[in-house]
Amino acid sequence: MLDELRVQYEEARQSKHEHANVENVQQIDLRLRSALRWLEKAVMYLDELQPPIEHRFDLGHGLVFESPRFSHGSVGKHTRRSIGFPVLDEINIYYEISVAKSLTIDVARGGVALAQKALDDARLQYTSHCVEDPPGVVLRCTISVPPVIPAMISFHADYQTGVVTVTLVNVDRLDRVTLEFPSNAIEEPVLEDLVRFILGRNDAFLHRAPLAGIRGRSST
Repeated sequence: MLDELRVQYEEARQSKHEHANVENVQQIDLRLRSALRWLEKAVMYLDELQPPIEHRFDLGHGLVFESPRFSHGSVGKHTRRSIGFPVLDEINIYYEISVAKSLTIDVARGGVALAQKALDDARLQYTSHCVEDPPGVVLRCTISVPPVIPAMISFHADYQTGVVTVTLVNVDRLDRVTLEFPSNAIEEPVLEDLVRFILGRNDAFLHRAPLAGIRGRSST
């Protein structure tokens, strides 16, 4: 009985401690609104400058997008009502990565579906021109990918846990990465590291938080 009570007691203490560390609704909302204003300015400048991006966007099989640059960025938001007033619970950054030229992929019959799935997963637009034999069986396909990579970054706040989930899509590679930050970490130094990461200057942003679902562990 004492062992059972001790376990319940320790769990209750841990729960209270974690709850005490969670910022209140107003604090989280204030942080996100401040981040929104900062990101709007940063994306506006990036959109005008269209600086080069020092990441490698590789489709495999030696097919790499050349000379990527930041292009056509915008920032959106989503609000909801909490305890009687609207709070900001999501920030979305959308931008395009322009590259020097389109890619052409020649795919044999057995690899067409796999190649198309990889392009769909990366949210890349493409057109296919397939050669068929007289019975209508595909022999090979030529897939053309326009010189544009869509990218997205979202901040989603959980006001109960105080966790801000940041999802990166096609930011440093053709893939998705999700990190979890405590709300009090969403400050200007983190946002500056995010912009540096977008441009490929360094990867410090990835070391600031664990991957989603891996609490208390580094993302390295």
